[in-house]
Amino acid sequence: MPQVQLQVHCIKITQPIGTFYVGKLRARDLVNYVSILRRGLSEEEQQYIQRSLSGTRQREIAAFVSDPDATFPTSIIVSVYEGAVSVDERHSVLEFDFDDKLGELVDGQHRLEGLTLAARNNGALLDEFEMPVVFMLDLSADQKGYVFSIINSKQIQVPSSLIVDLLGLQVSRSPKKTCHEIAQTLNARSGSPFFRGIKMLGNKEFDSEFLTQGSFAKYLLKLLSKTPDEDARREKKGINLQPDSTLPFRGLYIAREDGAIAKILENYFCVIAELYPQAWHGKAKEYLLRKTVGFAALIRVFEIIWPRAFALRDASRSRFEELLSPLRNSFEETRFRSGSYASSGQGATQLAGDLLQALGIENPFRLQATRRVSLDSTPPLPGADDTTRTG
Repeated sequence: MPQVQLQVHCIKITQPIGTFYVGKLRARDLVNYVSILRRGLSEEEQQYIQRSLSGTRQREIAAFVSDPDATFPTSIIVSVYEGAVSVDERHSVLEFDFDDKLGELVDGQHRLEGLTLAARNNGALLDEFEMPVVFMLDLSADQKGYVFSIINSKQIQVPSSLIVDLLGLQVSRSPKKTCHEIAQTLNARSGSPFFRGIKMLGNKEFDSEFLTQGSFAKYLLKLLSKTPDEDARREKKGINLQPDSTLPFRGLYIAREDGAIAKILENYFCVIAELYPQAWHGKAKEYLLRKTVGFAALIRVFEIIWPRAFALRDASRSRFEELLSPLRNSFEETRFRSGSYASSGQGATQLAGDLLQALGIENPFRLQATRRVSLDSTPPLPGADDTTRTG
């Protein structure tokens, strides 16, 4: 095997663990010359630190690479093999000279595996991406394990509400950005059942706030898109989105009628608030209707009854009053007291099923294709302004 030689200009960094170097390599060089050694049960594998490869995460990253704004700004970390490098301190250059691999990957395997998968359809991709790399020299096995564990155990997850809110900075349109904007609209609009009721950024400013922005967006998103990240990439590229008649708001989203979506939701939840005023307007800690479990259940109910509204091209408040009127005598408000249902996805499913049973709807979560109403060419929906209808 021919000898491989590379020169990498670096910045020298000194920290308590020792000295390491920050530079860059093409993705192709990382894929070709860095070992990914995954931990297993054999004696040899017990010296390795990498977790098992997640195929799901690999595919997500491979899809992300096609985004016009794809970026990997955080460093790949490599433990350089002994004898594979010499350091030119005067010129801040690492000079690699090796037969096969220059080092072992400490952090970043899914980024590299995702790029490798994406490169199957675009061979030049691995040359187009330059990756920031931290080169760590003379690491023992326990130090490699320590670095890996610290990186992957001390990360603090960013609140989902903040992530949703930051989408407002995007110039291009996307399903997630639309959910953020609808949350903002309904939270700020006087007369909305969600007026000052959504914890924007996940932080509570008013006593009336009961639902996080992240939860609101999470469940609304399910009515717009099954592949929101892919839709966002297509929007950036100017590619038409595919209709989906199984999603209530897909047609309206494609038609850019976000205002109609907001008004339909307002009409629906206004009726819920009128049917159960104490559970909706009372203390949130005493009732679950305004909490995530209640909101999730009500969104599921909406999804089931929506075809009945759309069939008449009528999404007015009076239409929802008609559709939900059986609840008045068949589902008592006390059933929404906290603790009546588990605060979980299972609890939301159970509550939604009980509400639909009270509405006289069977098999609530197994809609047949014959009950779907196509929204593929949905224009602004008559009735969404709460005043007009068509028969």
